[in-house]
Amino acid sequence: MPSSAHPVPPAPNGASGVTAVRSTWPGANGPPVIGPPPRLSATRPLTPAASYGAWQGVLRPPPFVVTQGPPRPTYREPLPVRSPKVTAGAAAGAAWMLLFGLLATSARGYIWLTLIAGVVAWAASFILARFGDRGVAVGVAVSSGIAVAIGGIVVAYRLAGGDWLLW
Repeated sequence: MPSSAHPVPPAPNGASGVTAVRSTWPGANGPPVIGPPPRLSATRPLTPAASYGAWQGVLRPPPFVVTQGPPRPTYREPLPVRSPKVTAGAAAGAAWMLLFGLLATSARGYIWLTLIAGVVAWAASFILARFGDRGVAVGVAVSSGIAVAIGGIVVAYRLAGGDWLLW
């Protein structure tokens, strides 16, 4: 018996006196087998694009194929948000908040005027977003939100010192 073959134990009840020899598994005895395992199924037929090496995602219909019906419509946003309009809205919102901030004579007055101006600016931003230009609405909302956040920082700073500014 060759050294690479493994004997299989005899069949039960002595049914067969012949000892079967199992072939070796690849890599089990001897050098390791390098590469992918062998295919167990038949190979698939090549697509037309694969036969000449093109990636199959770039297949287009041949030029003689006539499309069915009119081309599909392209839907575009009627009022797209552009950066110049957002910048204009941010400048308008910053001017609005600055105007109210300059009217204040104390920190308590600044906070209350900032909150009132912020609520009015957010209402204007909502109306602009619903019926007007959404780019300007975004700018107004962002700048008034930053101003109200600065007011909140002032309240938190004074609260850390033991002074509640809102009452």
